[in-house]
Amino acid sequence: MTTVEKHIRLSAERADRLSRLARTHGLREDQVLEKALDILFSLTDLFDERSERQGWSFLSEDSLWRVWNNQADAVYDRWMERKQCNGLKSAITW
Repeated sequence: MTTVEKHIRLSAERADRLSRLARTHGLREDQVLEKALDILFSLTDLFDERSERQGWSFLSEDSLWRVWNNQADAVYDRWMERKQCNGLKSAITW
């Protein structure tokens, strides 16, 4: 794996907490940061997938509404309703 050196600025409190966390777990500070970034990136991926699914769902809903809510579909729906009513009347007269 290729490594890149980055310089970051932290508040004194966060830097101290990072140092304590690394010592507690027997890690270097950069290893703690790398694990934290992995967690952050996983959450970002999860949120991105969720947003993408919501976006597709929203687009699909709008598209379906246009397909199913039109004059030709209304004619078909009325025809089916009459057909079902006639079928029900036939079943009752048996």
